[in-house]
Amino acid sequence: MTSLFALWTGAILSLAGGSVTEVTIASTVDQTNVFIAVDGSVEHRVFAMEGPHRLVVDLMGATNALPRNEYQAVNRGGIRSVRASQYSEEVVRVVFELTEAARGYIVQPDPRGLRITLDNPEMTPFEPWSSGAAAPVFDPTALRPASVAPQQLQSQAERVTIRFTEEPIQSVLLTFANFSGKSIIPGAGVAGAVTAEIIDQPWDVALETILSAHGLAAQEDEYGIIRVDRIEDLNQREQVEPILTQAHRINYATAQEVSQAIQPLLTERGSVTVGQGTNTLIVSDIARVQEAVARLLRDIDVRTPQVSIKAKIIFVNRTDLNELGVTYELKDSRGNQINQLSDGAADLNGDGEITLPDEAVAQGTAVVSLGGNSIAALGNAAARVGNPTLQLLTSMVVGRHQLVSFLDALQSVNLSDIEAEPQVTTLDNQQAQIHVGEITPIRTIDAGAGANAGGTFPTAQVTQQETGIILRATPHVTANGNILLELEAERSAAELAEADAGFIFRTQRARTRVLVEDGETVVIGGLTQSERTEAQQGIPLLMDLPVIGRLFRVTREQVVQRDLIILVTPHIVRGAN
Repeated sequence: MTSLFALWTGAILSLAGGSVTEVTIASTVDQTNVFIAVDGSVEHRVFAMEGPHRLVVDLMGATNALPRNEYQAVNRGGIRSVRASQYSEEVVRVVFELTEAARGYIVQPDPRGLRITLDNPEMTPFEPWSSGAAAPVFDPTALRPASVAPQQLQSQAERVTIRFTEEPIQSVLLTFANFSGKSIIPGAGVAGAVTAEIIDQPWDVALETILSAHGLAAQEDEYGIIRVDRIEDLNQREQVEPILTQAHRINYATAQEVSQAIQPLLTERGSVTVGQGTNTLIVSDIARVQEAVARLLRDIDVRTPQVSIKAKIIFVNRTDLNELGVTYELKDSRGNQINQLSDGAADLNGDGEITLPDEAVAQGTAVVSLGGNSIAALGNAAARVGNPTLQLLTSMVVGRHQLVSFLDALQSVNLSDIEAEPQVTTLDNQQAQIHVGEITPIRTIDAGAGANAGGTFPTAQVTQQETGIILRATPHVTANGNILLELEAERSAAELAEADAGFIFRTQRARTRVLVEDGETVVIGGLTQSERTEAQQGIPLLMDLPVIGRLFRVTREQVVQRDLIILVTPHIVRGAN
């Protein structure tokens, strides 16, 4: 066995070059056999690569004569796809993309090309695959290349060229039996004449096409004997054919899920049951159905890749606040005082003198004098800056009046940065969900429920709401190794409402469907929200004066900016190397 790391091997076969004409993949027990047909002699080197897992074959001194350069969805024996290219002027590179790292491989030169034996990770036989014959020949009369039939690409049988003109079907079957070396037996109802011309086609494909055109079908038993019957005779024979019961072990799925796909294959007498303890399907039906079930299970019960999904949710909330205000209070020492902004003093005993602290008046206690001329005033008293960071007090005495003014200023910046990085791993085509947060109970009161029931009190119900970081993702791995993501990411928080309305849920959510490469980071959501609020309160008319108007008003400016970015990075988990 060769090493798992990059390994160069070469065998000098000849100085002459050759053409790469065909690539075939076949199965033997627990191994995968790859044959690269070369028309001529070339040198070779083989090495393994990772990310994704690949086996690379370089053929030096060769030219590429394959029908196509890329074959997707090969999906046989641990080989996903095959790519071929003229890597350089004298080098043809053939790349086999593998489902997992190559645990071992053997390279054997062959007079007709190169043979490579790989370990089959699926451990089950599979149908052979071929890239087809050499490059299509251009037909100048038809002005298009002559294409290769799809059935031809799947058959490795010996090719035949023959013509039939009103030949009895029994003679046609005898001709195919002599050519193929198979035992072919026609049924009692097989009759008719065949007129056909077969040109360079695999004999089994040609025989199947002729039988299908005449309403016939062929079945080969375990001894290699081919029996030909009319299709209606086959259906009647299945009505009396014995029922077989076989157990099919399911490895990578659940038997309950797979049983739904098996149902359409069953005959009227067939049945399928699920063995929950052993994850097994027990199928009872005729032999043909048992073979069809086995083939279908080989295709659908396969190891599916896992996908690790990492999301990053960034939420930035920035609040800028600026407040500036001037407030006034005019006091009369021998008369009216409102005293909303500061303490005061008044001649309370009427002796004509103000004696402190006996005649001090606390802030908020108004003094009303109705005995003479007196005036008191307030400016912007109810619009003061809350929790100011700067306060400036001035006072001016004019006779028995005192003017007190306050200058309040505030500037604040609040910044909150919330980052969440949820990560979850799930199987291909399976939804995954992760929730980090709280479940908030919401109480709902139905005022009319009690009255309808004859009671006197309304009834209340409690529901629950999920909040926090929520990630829901369903990955689909494509044939070329990309990932189709159905994704929903959410960040939410509950806040008490100002009114008696319960809660307010502030939510940022993104829901999308994107196609990304393995390991690629994609931005699925981005939102910038800005709110600007400006409020002015002041003394009418005076607050609108140019320049000096700012002395008679309180100004509040607030700017709120919210930024939300959601990034997602999916990665295919390919297992241990």
